[in-house]
Amino acid sequence: MSRWRPPRPKSSPYITQAGYKTLEQELAGLWDRRKHVTAALSAAAAEGDRSENAELAK
Repeated sequence: MSRWRPPRPKSSPYITQAGYKTLEQELAGLWDRRKHVTAALSAAAAEGDRSENAELAK
């Protein structure tokens, strides 16, 4: 069997305004989550153990 697949048809590289807003919201959420993760890792590092003491919120 061959793994060859025909090329996909070309699509436009544009993004809709709704898609852009969705990506902006996701990015803002990731930056907010990063603050919490960094704080948890800093607290774990202060206790001397980064692998067991960090309780990261998911």
